[in-house]
Amino acid sequence: MKLRRDQQALLAATGASILLWSVPHLRPVVLPLVYLNTHIHELCHALTAVLTGGEAQRILVFADGSGLAPVRGGSILLVASAGYTGAAIIGGLLIAGARTPETARRMLWLTFGFLLFSMVFFVRGDLIGIMSGLFWLAALAAAAWWLRGVQLTFAAQFLGLQQCLTSLQAFLALFTLTATTEVQSDARILEGLSGVPAIAWASGWLVVSILCVGTSLKRAWAPASPRP
Repeated sequence: MKLRRDQQALLAATGASILLWSVPHLRPVVLPLVYLNTHIHELCHALTAVLTGGEAQRILVFADGSGLAPVRGGSILLVASAGYTGAAIIGGLLIAGARTPETARRMLWLTFGFLLFSMVFFVRGDLIGIMSGLFWLAALAAAAWWLRGVQLTFAAQFLGLQQCLTSLQAFLALFTLTATTEVQSDARILEGLSGVPAIAWASGWLVVSILCVGTSLKRAWAPASPRP
């Protein structure tokens, strides 16, 4: 399949973001994208806790892009898995749903609503979380309101792809932590709960993220069916 110019531009921009993230001195350039992923990652933890009978206290976003969502009760198995897989799935849905400018606009507003829900109910007393959340609320609203045509689909697919990619980047960091240290992480929590090695949990989440990227791009870039 020959890629259109906008699809080539999307892949080029994505490659540039990966390169920027890979160079420590340049990483602050893409930190806002990491903040958005952290908001979504932690909200997936919080919502899963609530939906499985537990309680989510609040969401915290730290300056380095990491985050925390203290919870009580609920299914620890599902709660611990929800962050990485949830962000990747949401990113995949954002990509797949942005096939046309009309659907892309709708997906951006849905993402806006998802983040607004998090800001209203979970982000508390956290300066970085509040500032980054407000920034992305403004950015999503501006993109959905003012962008048109291919720019609109590009923006929605780029943000969706970044959600999947920042999850992949988080997996790489998680692999390092899991393989070389005893630092607490979602994978370590599940290892203690199930006896399954943390690296196996991290690998499974990585597979989910890769599948989300592949299937969502295939759907988003599939030729439109001819009308009868």
